[in-house]
Amino acid sequence: MNNLRGINSKLITAFKATELYQMVMNPDSGLMAFIRNNAIGIYYNSDRVSMVRFDKRRELICDVNNYYLDNGRTGDAKVSCDELVSNIDIIKKKSKDRSTPEKKSQHSLVRDNNRFNDSEWFCFDIEYRQSTKIQGSTGDLFTGRFDILAVSKTAPYRLAIIELKYNDDAIGGKSGIVKHIKDFVDFKDNQICFENLKKECVSIIHNYEALKIPVPKQLHGLSRSSGWTNTPEFFVISLYEETSTRGTMGGYLFQNLRENWGTKKISSKNAQKILGIDVEAEDSPIKVKFLFKKVDSPQSPNINDILNSIEYE
Repeated sequence: MNNLRGINSKLITAFKATELYQMVMNPDSGLMAFIRNNAIGIYYNSDRVSMVRFDKRRELICDVNNYYLDNGRTGDAKVSCDELVSNIDIIKKKSKDRSTPEKKSQHSLVRDNNRFNDSEWFCFDIEYRQSTKIQGSTGDLFTGRFDILAVSKTAPYRLAIIELKYNDDAIGGKSGIVKHIKDFVDFKDNQICFENLKKECVSIIHNYEALKIPVPKQLHGLSRSSGWTNTPEFFVISLYEETSTRGTMGGYLFQNLRENWGTKKISSKNAQKILGIDVEAEDSPIKVKFLFKKVDSPQSPNINDILNSIEYE
């Protein structure tokens, strides 16, 4: 779809004829399918283990890194869907070996929300990037990656952009909260990014319907003219097992100690200092909702409605 996420009917038909498709459709397999640009990403615990696409000869193939095949080789391999299925146990094992608590909780949040009929949102994508080729030539380009995308089930349709943190290990650093705030701002400030995202959301929903991947009935027939809000909404979900991550998060957001965050230490590399943005200020260029919850494990966050504040602290 010309650098936008979406697949055509031929790929849909070919994929539906495979055993891999049947495996993905089995909720007990732990696999999920997400739409990419002329390809279908196959994920296990939010780890992309393969990409299903047509090659130049119009044959259906699966791109898979040799790491997952455990064959001693490096780089990517091209295998048939049947070959991927025959190797799925070793692929899952290798994926588990490199999995993180954040990835596992990402999978659990999306799975549980989408299975809950009364959730306000439908999670339609993970690990979202947008090609810079379609973002126009003005303003800062969005080059980041968002953990989860969701669309509201009722009009006017709202789009939620979600970043996820598990414990406090990744709140700082190159891929920490400061980077997320900058990505939020870059995306919001480029209206073309939002228009592209609406197009992709509609396309992905239609592709899911054609693939028979469950889509809430409220979203059947979704279109760009259905009525949408004018800007995306931004969320940060922070899950933890023992010590609350709120204080650490506050230390990387603000230049001063704030009682409502329980911060005991301020990072010299905080968002307010580096980006000049106080996300709590009335004049903040970006509004972000932070959701915190103590959980037993990444596999059991016990959150059925992913952005419902009642399910959090």
